[in-house]
Amino acid sequence: MKVRTLWYFSREAGVGLGRNGLMSFAATATVTLSLMLLSCFYIVIANCNHFVNMAKGVLEIRVYLKDGSDPVAVQQRIAELTGVKRLRYVSKNDGAKWLEKNLGVADLFTENENPLPDMVNIKLTDDAKVKPLVQQLTALEGVAEVEYGKTFVESMLIVTRVIGVIGFGLVLIIGLVVLYIIVNTIRLTVLARRKEIEIMKLVGATDWFIRLPFMLEGIFIGLGGAFISIVVMSKGYHLLLAYIKQLAPFIPLLSERLINQGLYLIIPALGVCFGALGSLLSLKRFLRV
Repeated sequence: MKVRTLWYFSREAGVGLGRNGLMSFAATATVTLSLMLLSCFYIVIANCNHFVNMAKGVLEIRVYLKDGSDPVAVQQRIAELTGVKRLRYVSKNDGAKWLEKNLGVADLFTENENPLPDMVNIKLTDDAKVKPLVQQLTALEGVAEVEYGKTFVESMLIVTRVIGVIGFGLVLIIGLVVLYIIVNTIRLTVLARRKEIEIMKLVGATDWFIRLPFMLEGIFIGLGGAFISIVVMSKGYHLLLAYIKQLAPFIPLLSERLINQGLYLIIPALGVCFGALGSLLSLKRFLRV
C-alpha cells in the first residue's frame, strides 16, 4: 500500500472517530476495561508461574552412588544431562562429618564402619523436566538410588498443569467475551453510518475500500484502550508491590520491569487484534447491498 493511500485512509478513520465521538469514546472505554481485565489475569498467571519456577529452583535431587563406583565419571555423566544446573559431590566422609556436627556427637563412625554412601546433590534449571531426568539418573552406571521428594514434585507438576489449563481457559473465555462486547460496541458506530456505507457501495466502492477506514478506526480504538490500560495497570502493579513489601515482604512477586515487559508486548497486540477484528465482523452485514 502506498504511503499516500495509507494517509488517506488514516485521515478518513480520524474523521470518522471525531464525527462519532460518543461512540468512539464508548468503544475505547470498553476496550480499555476489557484489556485491563485481561492484564489482571496475565499478572496473576505470570506470578503463579514465577512461584512454581522458584519452587523448582530450590528443589534438589540426591543421587546415591554404589560402593566402588567412580564419582568423577558419574559426575561427568550427570553434568551432560539436560536440566542439570549444577552439582555438588559429597563423599561418605563429608556426610559423616556433617552428621556428627548436627548431632553433636564426635567420632560417630570409624572409617571402616561408615555406612553412608557417596552422594551427588543436583540443582535443576528452571525448565528442567523432573521425572524424565530422574529416570535418566536412575539408569546411569554407578547410581544406587535417586531421591527427589516425589510427593512434592508431583504436587508441583499438578499445580503447574492446573494453572496452565485454568489460565488458558480463562484467557480464551474472556477474550471471546471481550471480542463480543467490542463487536457490538463498534457495530453501533457502523450502524450510525450505514447510509454512508450503502451510498459508497452503490457508487462502486470495493469492500476493502470501505473496510480499511473502519479497520483503522478499530485499530486506533484498540491502541488507545491498550495505552490507557497499560498506564493504569503498570501504576497499579507498582502500588501493589509497594503494599506487599510493607505487608508481607516474604512474598516474591515478579518485578515491575518483568511485568511491564509482558504488558508492553501483549496488550497493544490484543488491542490491535480486537479493534481490527471487531470492525471487520461489525461491517460484514452492512456490506451486503
